Order: sequence, then structure tokens, then C-alpha cells
Amino acid sequence: MNNTKYIIIIFFILTSCQKHKIYFDTKIQKVVSCNNLPINSLEVDNDSIKADGFPYEGGFLFVWQGDTELIPSDFSFNNIPKEYRCTKGGILYKSKIKLKPNCRYTVKKSGNGLNPHVIKIWTDKRGIVYKTTHPECIDNEGTPEEWSK
Repeated sequence: MNNTKYIIIIFFILTSCQKHKIYFDTKIQKVVSCNNLPINSLEVDNDSIKADGFPYEGGFLFVWQGDTELIPSDFSFNNIPKEYRCTKGGILYKSKIKLKPNCRYTVKKSGNGLNPHVIKIWTDKRGIVYKTTHPECIDNEGTPEEWSK
């Protein structure tokens, strides 16, 4: 029984320093895990507001439902593996996901008791991500002031 306590304590010490650091690679159009931790869940919220004052769409939540040994450490909106279960506004969503044009999104990776990590991405008139707060792995978890415009 005492050995179990030590194993649990060591596990928490080793994982407490890890974070869900992610970035968005605009060349390959993917969310990428900086430390190769699997992306078992990802929240995506469209922060943009239409002219009538309402949001463009509800948030998406992607949760891996397949073999845990196969969870990828990157995520493409253009080619989402079927093992991800997607909900939009809390309702199961089975349609193809396409980022809206000329919008700003918040992307959040969390889970497994680790600290969440948030990045922002912006799409062009075709719905392609052209700008991000995190174009590479950086330690800054905040949003740089120049990107918030």
C-alpha cells in the first residue's frame, strides 16, 4: 500500500510541470502540441460577432473517442479523424467542420489535470488561418497586445 502512495506522488510531481502548450502552424494549417502530448480534447470558439450583434456560431468541442494509444499530437480542421467526437453548443455535430471566413477563434487544449493553454487564430476571406498568437512554441501563455486587434 505504501508503494502505491509513492507511485501516485511521483506521478503528480512529474505531470504537474507539464502544460498543454500548443501552437498553430499556418503553413500546414494544424494545431500542434509543443511537447507531443496527445490532443485528446480541443475547444474551439468563434469570437467574432455578426453585424446584428449575435455570434457567428456556437463553440465546438472535439473529444477523442478511439484507442488512446492512437491520439494524435496535432489537429487539422481540414482532416479531422473520425475518432474525434464533435459537439457544437453541446449537441452532437456530424457535419463537416469549416472555419468561417474573416473570423477570430479561441482554441483551448485542456484535460488530464494539466493547466489549459489558449491560443487565438484568425481566418482570411476563404476561411484559411493566416495569423495566430502562437505561430511556434512559446512560453507566453497570454495573448500579445498587438494580436488582440
